[in-house]
Amino acid sequence: MKKTILLLILLLICGCSNIKSVNTNIDDNYYCNVFVNMENKDIIDQLKNDNYFICDKLDKYLDYVILNIDSISNIVREVNVGLYRDYYTDTKKSDLSKDYLVLVNKYHYLNSDYVPNDLEVISNDCNVGINNNLRRVARQAFEKLCYDAKKEKIYIYNLSAYRSYEKQYKIYNNNLQTKGVEGTNSVSAKPGYSEHQTGLTVDINLLSKEFDKTNEYHWMKENAYKYGFIERYPKDNEKITGYEYEPWHYRYVGKEVAEQIQNENITFDEYYAYYIDDN
Repeated sequence: MKKTILLLILLLICGCSNIKSVNTNIDDNYYCNVFVNMENKDIIDQLKNDNYFICDKLDKYLDYVILNIDSISNIVREVNVGLYRDYYTDTKKSDLSKDYLVLVNKYHYLNSDYVPNDLEVISNDCNVGINNNLRRVARQAFEKLCYDAKKEKIYIYNLSAYRSYEKQYKIYNNNLQTKGVEGTNSVSAKPGYSEHQTGLTVDINLLSKEFDKTNEYHWMKENAYKYGFIERYPKDNEKITGYEYEPWHYRYVGKEVAEQIQNENITFDEYYAYYIDDN
């Protein structure tokens, strides 16, 4: 009994307020509802002190530690987004009830017949692309961003926004012809797994990594979050997002969430896993 009370006190001191789901029946061999070898106590202590530790994933963290020689921080973030399994395995339908915070990635998909019911055409002043529709909330935010940027002699315009399942199917299969499966999967989503189908994503200005050398890119890095947009596939996060660095690819998530992602310097995949996912 004394050991149990002492452990509870230690857990409180160690800052378990960051834990997403806490076991209420802790004893010498159980933590987060998982039977653990107490020889792993040091590892568990490191894990639970990570800002994004999720109690319900403890068993997956411990399994991942065995398979990976990596920092505890990387283990937590990679397990949280699902990297304990291969891309496109054990996938599930995207939760549309999350509205403009819906997650679409290599583990979450949209049905082939999904089309947003509030798509609107982007103003010609902010568009040069053929795929020029966005959901209403994203369209309004993008146009405001576009017009405000022009006041500072920064010119932001859409190249490709909403894309249907059928359009993505053609793009993916065309890439397969030249890049092969591995090369294609690093730069292009399978049909149903593309954020463009949400109507919340916009590719801007230049579909090249060289875009990050432009004034427009630097303006977006400093200001996009103020309008509710995030850089969706940032540099040095290829493993987390599943895609190569795309400085031109922006996703609408709303001002509050965009600011939090900016301040915490995390990807949307990580934000969703920790703050939104209730599974």
